[in-house]
Amino acid sequence: MSQYKLIIFDFDGTLAITHKAIVSCIAKTFENFNIAPPAADTIRATIGINLPNTFKLLHPAIEESAVGEWVETYRFFYRTEGQKQLDLFPGTKQLLQLASKSGLSLGIFSNKHVSFVNLFLEKLRINGLFDLILGDNGQIIHKPNPSVFDSIIKPLFPELDNSEILMVGDTAVDLLFAKNAGIDVCWAAYGYGDRAECLALEPTFAIDNISELAAIVQN
Repeated sequence: MSQYKLIIFDFDGTLAITHKAIVSCIAKTFENFNIAPPAADTIRATIGINLPNTFKLLHPAIEESAVGEWVETYRFFYRTEGQKQLDLFPGTKQLLQLASKSGLSLGIFSNKHVSFVNLFLEKLRINGLFDLILGDNGQIIHKPNPSVFDSIIKPLFPELDNSEILMVGDTAVDLLFAKNAGIDVCWAAYGYGDRAECLALEPTFAIDNISELAAIVQN
């Protein structure tokens, strides 16, 4: 039986293949404002960072007052076009079903807007497998700040010790969130994180395929 009773997943690059949609919609956002978009690899390197900071990184000259309009423009493209490009990593649904049947509670904490997370989970037909779905709602503090863990997750699972909770994510943001919260973390090496940066954070586990998580879940 697994020592873990609750597994918290990131979404982009951990459960779902989303880089094509993200890169495309960020590029369209730049083009909407008549600015040449950054290279695809440059955009991809920002996956996992919240949208306002993403645009500040990719376009340092952006005025603070314009960030909100850029974010909403991106969300329009993502809602209307991006969702058509999403898919689950192979083996994801089977792993989630196995964990759920094993009696584990499952959650998601993403820096993506929570409305998109819910929409895509429903589209991908895995929404019913989760006990907790958290994302940007304009009020929560983004990863890697641990306040969501302390103020929302722990109060919902007061019977669990931190040693019984595992974070699974693909970027340094996810790994830092887990470390800041004082819980174990599994690095999804198949996702979008920088390998050297993530390994330097010494994750508890590292997997090259989401199916490998089954061994951790069952033992």
